Amino acid sequence: MPTPPRPSRPRRRFGQNFLIDTRAVERIVDALDVGPGEVVVEIGPGRGILTRALLDRGARVTAVEIDRDLAAELDRELAPRGLDLHVGDALELPWEDLPSLTRHPTPERVAVVGNLPYNISKPIAMRMIEACRTVSRAVFMFQSEVADRLTATPGGRDYGPLTVLAGRAYRIERSFDLAPGSFRPRPKVRSTVTRWVPRDDLPSAGELGALRDCLRACFANRRKTLANNVRSALACDDRVAATILNEAGLDPGARAETVPPAGFVTLACAWPRPDPG
Repeated sequence: MPTPPRPSRPRRRFGQNFLIDTRAVERIVDALDVGPGEVVVEIGPGRGILTRALLDRGARVTAVEIDRDLAAELDRELAPRGLDLHVGDALELPWEDLPSLTRHPTPERVAVVGNLPYNISKPIAMRMIEACRTVSRAVFMFQSEVADRLTATPGGRDYGPLTVLAGRAYRIERSFDLAPGSFRPRPKVRSTVTRWVPRDDLPSAGELGALRDCLRACFANRRKTLANNVRSALACDDRVAATILNEAGLDPGARAETVPPAGFVTLACAWPRPDPG
């Protein structure tokens, strides 16, 4: 009998920390609440511990893995079970139309899951905002620091543009935390599993763009007031900055971290659009 190939060693450049906690895997699959025949896009399957659990539940899995050696191992073992595997960078996926990625017959929306490398956690969260119209729900594991930012409330240092943008597209909840011992190699930080459900009133691409612009301006310097940050961003005088903020019902003398998400959504509607000419 031929000797099975040895598992690939973790590669630092890909930020690989493989989940080994089988109880955590079951909890992730339960949180995703996947049913037989449902299409799931998995980001970064690694050695496939979560992939196998999804297949065991009857899901049709499309996985994206950047590590060619890991991808070869997964394809050899799990392709016979129906795994649809893509080798490449998850950041370069067609996030605005995730169903187009899979070769499985699929509805207009897909479920998404992933134990994300820490070095791409925030970029993937931003891509998920772009994907909100093609996602039915998602479960992601992040470094706890990123989860803190995603679920923060106004007034704290974790509250910022990522909080507001992600919260405009999804209802995001913390499911559970995992200690470093749940992974090999052990990371130096704790991890948090989060569950994402798209909101009923999903934002348009134009609204998200305006919201992103005004958040970038308002949080440019956390120590400055909204009026000062808006004035600098728009290269306008105090009167114009105050008028824009007053129209949105915001206090020009407030700081961005004290403004609730709804305030920024209103401000985005009044935010000056760039001159197309």
